Amino acid sequence: MWMTPDVITAVCASTERIVEGLAPEQYGLSTPCTEWTVRQLLNHVLGALGLGAALMTDSMPTVQVGPGQVPAEDLVGDNPLAAYRSAVAAFEAAVTPDAIARTHATPMGEMPGVALAGFTALDVLVHGWDLARATGQDTRLDAGLAEQMLGFASQAMPDGSQRGPLMASSVAVGSGADPTDRLVAFTGRTP
Repeated sequence: MWMTPDVITAVCASTERIVEGLAPEQYGLSTPCTEWTVRQLLNHVLGALGLGAALMTDSMPTVQVGPGQVPAEDLVGDNPLAAYRSAVAAFEAAVTPDAIARTHATPMGEMPGVALAGFTALDVLVHGWDLARATGQDTRLDAGLAEQMLGFASQAMPDGSQRGPLMASSVAVGSGADPTDRLVAFTGRTP
């Protein structure tokens, strides 16, 4: 099984260190997600965590946001770290072995819980990298975690498959690229 509660915890902890390093004067900076600023991207991550928690528990989301969107309301507030930790706690509580094993209704159709948890985790991890890149923080991800998430992404969205509007095509990297660079390149970013 690709996604377990332990993997979700590791992904969320990886991005937490980056959120913790954000400064208010950086909120307006552009990001590798060129349509979003740092604050908008963080709002997207918070929205994705909230949506993931709701979908994993088969309940209505408390914040209206679709996949690949920024919520209409600001979720960051004046304490982004507290907002992030709260969203993570709700998502982690929702990712139970039972929820991972079941199929859930999503805006993109019925989806196995393992895939739903995986897509949310991939979103959180890669957007953590985006936030780090935008704000000059260390972009290296844990090699094992990056490999695991690349394995999930490769299986869920094989290279050359139709990815739709939510993810760009892969970017080529050299054969000696490290796991972080291979993961972000697979998701359409230039390392």
